[in-house]
Formats: sequence, C-alpha cells, structure tokens
Amino acid sequence: MRSRIRFPDGVEIERVSVIHPGAVALVAVDEDGRWLLVRQYRHAARAELLEVPAGTREPDEAPEATAAREVREETGYAAGALVRLGGAWMAPGFCSEYIHFYLATGLRRDPLPQDHDEYLSAPVRLTVEELYEAIDDGSVQDAKSIVALTLYERFQRREGALGR
Repeated sequence: MRSRIRFPDGVEIERVSVIHPGAVALVAVDEDGRWLLVRQYRHAARAELLEVPAGTREPDEAPEATAAREVREETGYAAGALVRLGGAWMAPGFCSEYIHFYLATGLRRDPLPQDHDEYLSAPVRLTVEELYEAIDDGSVQDAKSIVALTLYERFQRREGALGR
C-alpha cells in the first residue's frame, strides 16, 4: 500500500507498506523442557530457517485459536495449555505484521495437515542453552525466535523456572 505522510514540520513523504493480518509464534516446550523448532524455507531470505512454529491469523480468528492450530500444523503436537507471553511488531518500518507470542505446554501428539504452501521439517528439539548456542553460531537467525526467547525468559523470571 502506498501512503503520503505529512510530518509535524510540514514535510510530506511517500511510504510503501505491506498490510498483514497478524500472526502468532509459539514457544512449544516438551515434558523435558526442550523447545520444538521447525526448519522452513523462507523465500525472502532465500534460505531454510530454523525457527519457532508460527503462522498467519485467518480473518476474524482469535490469536489463541491461531496458536492452537499452528502448533498442531507445524509440530504435530497439540498444546494442553497456551499462555500469552506478549507481542511485537516485526518490521514496523514497512509491514503491519504484529505477532502474538504464546507458550505451549502439555504437548500431546495430534497432528493437523500442513498448509499446502509450505514445507516443514520434523520438529528439532533444543534446550534453552542449545538455543542460545544456535543463535550464537548463526544456526538460528530468525527475529521472531529471538524475541520468543526474550519473552520466555521474562516469563520464567516472573512465574518460576520452566524448561531450563
């Protein structure tokens, strides 16, 4: 979408932005405290990225419903409990995508078919320390996964130790 913007000093500029319906990202933690991550081809990056499960909201779909659906589609596991961790704008300089982050626990095998337009690997399980190492060595470069780790760590400090 193209827009003309007038700043308080009277200067006008044109901006292009992508309108996005919003999304969710999940910190899916198994009974051993390991995160379930997926490898997914991301065309804009021209790479397969290791990242937390995530997906776009359907029209009029509540974020929690999207989270429940996406964890099943992307990992093959249903969440016994979903707790909202927070939210963030991913690239507000050009895109309206706002991601709601959820902690998914009490995982049980209950897959849904994957979306026809994506290919995902079987879940990769990492401890929090292994995830930090993957960020340090460049194996994880996805911003939403790094934000998810920050929100999870904050939640842990508030609510008590989980999966460390």
